[in-house]
Amino acid sequence: MSERVLIGLSGGIDSTYAAFVLKNRGYDVLGVHFRLCPFPSTEEGHQARLLFSLLGTPIDYAPSNERERKLVKSAEMMGFEVVFADIGRRFRRLVLNPFFEEYKRGRTPNPCVVCNKKVKFAGLLDLAGQLGAAFYATGHYARVVKHPLSGTFVVRRALDSEKDQSYFLCRVESSHLARALMPLGEMRKDDVRAEVLKLGLCEPSLKPSQDLCFAGAKNYASVFEGFGYEPQPGPIVDVERGQVGHHNGILNFTIGQRRGLSVALGQPKYVLRIDPATNTVFIGDKEQLYGSEFYASDVVWADGLAPKGPVYLHTKIRYKHEAQRARITPIDGDDTKVNVHFDHAQPSITPGQAAAFYDGDYVVGGGWICHTSETNWACGLCD
Repeated sequence: MSERVLIGLSGGIDSTYAAFVLKNRGYDVLGVHFRLCPFPSTEEGHQARLLFSLLGTPIDYAPSNERERKLVKSAEMMGFEVVFADIGRRFRRLVLNPFFEEYKRGRTPNPCVVCNKKVKFAGLLDLAGQLGAAFYATGHYARVVKHPLSGTFVVRRALDSEKDQSYFLCRVESSHLARALMPLGEMRKDDVRAEVLKLGLCEPSLKPSQDLCFAGAKNYASVFEGFGYEPQPGPIVDVERGQVGHHNGILNFTIGQRRGLSVALGQPKYVLRIDPATNTVFIGDKEQLYGSEFYASDVVWADGLAPKGPVYLHTKIRYKHEAQRARITPIDGDDTKVNVHFDHAQPSITPGQAAAFYDGDYVVGGGWICHTSETNWACGLCD
């Protein structure tokens, strides 16, 4: 009897083709589509037929809208069923609420990294157990392998370096990875797209993926309105010239931002820092964005790979950042809090973003950027 694998399906080309690959490899595939529905008014109303519960989450076999019906049709073409998990409350509590609170504190959060650890992978693992699945799978462009030294399950960069998503998985524990399959890690995005088009498995979008899955066609301001946020105007201060303008709310800004500053000073200016205490956005020249050091907290290390003292690893501070060599030093013997010092200064070190630590192609840990050596902002993760 073939082993059962539960695969998370978004309805896009990547997870669809991942399911196709697993089916062709002889697995007994079962799909699950997570209904986020963080704001009830955005989801089509339906009466869910509750079959069982995942962490208090309703599960349904019936599609509720056109997107879900297309997903079911695609799964039927490949010969497997799909269930629907309503995780809106869990998603809002663990991902959206912290996302909003971090922005209010002048930080720039990374909800995808939070969601992968606390919602997607945790949910898939729990549901796989209830449904008798030996494994669970996703459509990420990354690989799950055993580290050559520790024998621990870790994430490895994808073969397609342009689409590699290992950064977003830097905080997923080894115990969760032990049962994870990521068949697209050995493939190239262009080849996957071409195969989906040829096979007619789904309707590939010509548009790139949304920055935030829960935002849809909305901008950040519209998302914040869902929390009842009322923007508070404040000053924009050039660190050399003093106040040069006003902004309409600090939630509209992030470190390194150049567009949308609404100031004309004859040369490009960039957001250097955000002070929520005074509701001030500080701007300056590009070279002032660079820094060599920061502190990270709540670091999750792969089993057996936590450093006992200073180590040199390549560190990635945002998705599009090319990982750079840095010295990682645990603080006061606590490897969940580290000082990171780059060999060479890097632009836009941003509190709230994830820091992923690489040993070659292997992701060995990931934490949250708290503050840089040039600042002393309070960090909820360090409290």
